[in-house]
Amino acid sequence: MRNFTRLQYFTAVAEAGTITAAAERLNITKAVVSKQLQLLEAELGTALVIRNSRHLKLTERGAAFYESARAALIQIEEAYRGAQQGNEVPAGELRVTAPLDFGIAFVAETAAVFSRRYPQVAVDLNFTDSRLDPVENRFDLAFRVGWLRDSTNIARKLADFEQFLVASPELMDGREAPAEPNDLLALPFITNRALGGGDRWTFRHESRPAQDVALLSTIRVDVTMGVNACVKAGGGFAIMPDLLVKDALRDGSLIRLLPDYTLRRGGIFAVFPPTPFRSAATRQFLQLMENHLRTVLKDAAAST
Repeated sequence: MRNFTRLQYFTAVAEAGTITAAAERLNITKAVVSKQLQLLEAELGTALVIRNSRHLKLTERGAAFYESARAALIQIEEAYRGAQQGNEVPAGELRVTAPLDFGIAFVAETAAVFSRRYPQVAVDLNFTDSRLDPVENRFDLAFRVGWLRDSTNIARKLADFEQFLVASPELMDGREAPAEPNDLLALPFITNRALGGGDRWTFRHESRPAQDVALLSTIRVDVTMGVNACVKAGGGFAIMPDLLVKDALRDGSLIRLLPDYTLRRGGIFAVFPPTPFRSAATRQFLQLMENHLRTVLKDAAAST
């Protein structure tokens, strides 16, 4: 018979960072936590943590076991709740990370709707253009915008987006609108490092051969909000996801260049730790997010 209490002690140690902090969190003695951790390692036949008097770090096997143990404990907890309430009600903590602009524009609103609907869930949002690994940083759900890198994590595509060339009316005032991709070389270009596209782009047209153009970058920005601000201030044109510029195109604060040409399509992805179980909170949050994205993308298509 497996001792599942030891899983609880181990996950507490992994999350708290020290045996002392885990003992305080569990409201038991440090000696009990230390002993149960030793028994768990003996049962598994492998070291789960490397520890000295001041520090504690998970081993590679310990990190992998933590993800499985945490998922198992969540599943057990929700099984109890389901039996008690007759259905699966999200509860506990939900940790989500997303790119800065996408998080502010879309994830924050979804989190507000989710929180009103499920107040028993504590939602922890982390918005950054650094691609934080959900396993290493202990996120239940990570959103990615653009193109995925190779990973052992599990990914699910939620939607596609187009990339538009956009500029401010002030930049184009007195200039002739570009008719083909090479005409862009006469304009300053703002590189969006958050998208990862760089300066070389392939332009496609339904009736002409594809053209590769190395754009002349005058400003490089690592967050899309910064790119947007530079473009609106007339610093140059940029390549932006359609869903992030739909309102500006509609109100005229930005204009689209070369609308007859298309660029490589990108994707919006949900990324999970490589475990088969998803908490009810994760599943419900993702469902709300998908519904929100469908509405936004439909609106973006209508505005262009």
